[in-house]
Amino acid sequence: MSSDAQFQFLALLQKHQLMHIPFENLTLHYSWHRVIDVAPDRLFDKIVRQQGRGGYCMENNSLFHTVLLSLGFRVYMVGARVYDKESSRYAGLTHCLNIVTIHDVRYAVDVCFGAKVPVLPLTLSHNQVQQHSRPGQMRARYDSIPQALSEDQRLWIYEHRIDDQAPWIPQYCFPDFELLPEDIRVLNFTPARSPSSFFTYKLVCVRFTSEDECYSSKQPSNDHQVAGHDQGAEPKTAGAIDGALIVDGHTFKWRKGGQKQWERTLTNEDERAEVLREYFSIHLTDEERRAIKGTAADLSQQRSAASPGIGF
Repeated sequence: MSSDAQFQFLALLQKHQLMHIPFENLTLHYSWHRVIDVAPDRLFDKIVRQQGRGGYCMENNSLFHTVLLSLGFRVYMVGARVYDKESSRYAGLTHCLNIVTIHDVRYAVDVCFGAKVPVLPLTLSHNQVQQHSRPGQMRARYDSIPQALSEDQRLWIYEHRIDDQAPWIPQYCFPDFELLPEDIRVLNFTPARSPSSFFTYKLVCVRFTSEDECYSSKQPSNDHQVAGHDQGAEPKTAGAIDGALIVDGHTFKWRKGGQKQWERTLTNEDERAEVLREYFSIHLTDEERRAIKGTAADLSQQRSAASPGIGF
C-alpha cells in the first residue's frame, strides 16, 4: 500500500473514532465502583459492546492503539502534558496519544482531547501548518518549554488557532519516547483519582459532528428528529469534521465551523440523561443514575467551575 493510501486510511479511522466514540468520563460519575480499567479486553467490553460509550484519553487512545496494532501500523504511545492557558504552564503527564510512522514520516494521532483535538493525523514537522476543522489550523512545534530547567531538552508542542489571523495557543506537549502498557496504567491514576482532577467532579461528554450534520434545535425532540437528523442513527460521516456536541457539566452546546451555534443550561439529571440518550445514544440504567446522587457532579448540587485545558 502506498504511503498516501496508508495516510488516507489512518485519517478515515481517526475520523470514525472521533465521530462514533465520545470523549466522556461517565464511569467516574454514573457507576457505583468508579473504576477506569485500561486493559484492552475491558476497553473493548465497555466501548465496543456498549452502545454510545467512550472514555477519556487513557481509554480511547489505548483502544485506538490496539486497533492500529492489529491492522499492522507502526505505532507507539507517548505521554503528554496539558497546557493551562490561565497559568501559562504545563501540567504533569496526564494525557496520552499515538505516534504512527508511515514510510519514515511520523504523525501524532489523538482521538480524545476535547474540541481542539487534532482531527487529522498531525505531521511531526516543525512549524508545518495543517488544516483543522475550518477555519481552524494546527501545527507541531519542536522546542523546549519555559518551565523546564534545561533548554536542551526539546519536545513536540501541539498548537491550535481558531483561524489564520489568530494567535497560536499551545494545547499540550509530549516527549518522544514510548510508553508501555504499564506506564498507561500508572498515568491513569491521576485523572481517575486525583482530587485536583476535574474529571472526578465534572461530567463531560463530547462527540464530533460532520459538515453534513445540522442540529437546529437545542431541545431533544419527541420524534427523535432534529433538522432531518435521526438522533438514534449513526452520525453522517461523509463530510469533514467541523463541529462537536458538548456536555460540559450543566451546559450542553453545539459548535460548528469554529462558532457556538447554541447553548442550553441543564437544570436536572433527567434533562442530562435525555441529552445523553438523544444525542449520544447512551442509555443510563436506573442503577447508574442512582450512583451520581449526592456527588459533586450531581446537577442538584452546587455547580462547579468550567473545565480547564480541554478546549470546550
